[in-house]
Amino acid sequence: MTMTLGAHEVLELHEVLNDAIHGINTLRLYRPHAKDQTLQTMMDMHMNALSMEYNSLVQLMNQQGAGNMMSPRQMARTTQGFQPTYGLRNPETQTPATSVEDIDDYDVTSCLINCHKQTAGMKMKAALEMANPTLRRAIQLGANASADMAYEAFQYANQRGFYQIPTLKDTTQSNYMQSYGTMAMPQMTQMNQMNQPGNMTM
Repeated sequence: MTMTLGAHEVLELHEVLNDAIHGINTLRLYRPHAKDQTLQTMMDMHMNALSMEYNSLVQLMNQQGAGNMMSPRQMARTTQGFQPTYGLRNPETQTPATSVEDIDDYDVTSCLINCHKQTAGMKMKAALEMANPTLRRAIQLGANASADMAYEAFQYANQRGFYQIPTLKDTTQSNYMQSYGTMAMPQMTQMNQMNQPGNMTM
């Protein structure tokens, strides 16, 4: 027996599950084109994690529990110690593949990153529409997991020069970053007094 849900919950959950199927199928299509062993291992781990998450959501929706729901940190390997490389280093000109045989590790990695980024945004938007607290938390975990997996794939791409990070001129960056200042915070004692019963103004 499925759980009782609101209209927005049902529609958003439908989109999340549909996207999960599409994402898993897409990664399976790209998997044979991955040549690097590190990339192959990462794709296998991500597909396994996404499959477990999909099954867990379906079980939860059918009120069978969600015991296999994994935390984002279990789904993606640690990112501690990673220092991204900034700047463009003679990036190669990119064009669409003219045949399936032209798809290489760069294309596979780009697909992996883009799938996870799109899914993370969709899941977080869906979580905001969930009234059921268990379902809301499950989809939030899924959004965080997708964000972590996107970052893991980005690390791989950045280290191999697939994903290069353009930078602004130092003066431009400084002007942007220094154009914001901190705001004065009210004293906690004053805030507590204002929130006391009898001190509220109508």
